[in-house]
Amino acid sequence: MQRTPIIVLTIAGLFVLAALAGTTAAGPSARPWTIVLASNRESKDTELYSMTSNGKAVRRLTRSPFFDGFASWSPNGRQILFYSQRSSGGDLWIMNADGSSPRNPTRNPAHDSPGSWSPDGRRITFGSDRDGNGELYVMNADGSGQRILVRSPTSDEFNPKWSPDGRTIAFVTNRDGNAEIYAMNADGSNPRNLTRNAANDAGIGGVNGLLWSPDGSRIAFVSTRDTKDGEVFVMKADGTAVKRLTREAGTESLLSWSPNGRKLAFQRYPSTPRWAFFVMNADGSGAHQVSWALPGKR
Repeated sequence: MQRTPIIVLTIAGLFVLAALAGTTAAGPSARPWTIVLASNRESKDTELYSMTSNGKAVRRLTRSPFFDGFASWSPNGRQILFYSQRSSGGDLWIMNADGSSPRNPTRNPAHDSPGSWSPDGRRITFGSDRDGNGELYVMNADGSGQRILVRSPTSDEFNPKWSPDGRTIAFVTNRDGNAEIYAMNADGSNPRNLTRNAANDAGIGGVNGLLWSPDGSRIAFVSTRDTKDGEVFVMKADGTAVKRLTREAGTESLLSWSPNGRKLAFQRYPSTPRWAFFVMNADGSGAHQVSWALPGKR
């Protein structure tokens, strides 16, 4: 993988931060939440860091001679799922929130791509080309019970995300000739096209370009519709009521909702002079740069 500045962020909920701190998080709060992101700031290889959303309390989590990135928190905030090239072909790994006890649940010589947790934390969905074509798989959180969810002659392996109620998985596919967001039942049945647009609705590389709102009523995604750059859009869970949220120069990526669904975090590149971390209201208003995301070596 090319060694360019790669910044990957996901948000651990305010409820996780509150549980760790032993305080409550009821109602609106100005307190920062914790994100996990990737940078090659201290190494020629990309590593994972945790950081509060105000750009402080930075902590390095991984130390391997290979790419580590595309991370997501477990629902209880105690573990982090991430993609790593430290094993043959690229695999999914899980570590504790402090970076300890990394383990490889997929253990397959094929390429396994970034995945996501089920809301109860018991299962993980992910992409893999182990059958010769990119398909979506599911496994138990300990790596057991790996099985294919859906079969298609085209690639379906990008960015699978479980809905908050656990009944639906949204994912990116090119089965219609371009990158579209589909949804299917959690058992792989009833796949349907939500976006139906000629533009690229996959985000950068199809990874972290879509995300369910915490209440499951909306999906935020990155698309090139109406613009040559990737911008943030939001739609209802059934694909209706699409609304564009960002209108600035640069490409947006790597979306995350705040736990109460009132804010969206994202990254923009270029943003004088590098990747930058932004937060805005869920309706697109009030976008502001919180801090520079961790800069990689240029």
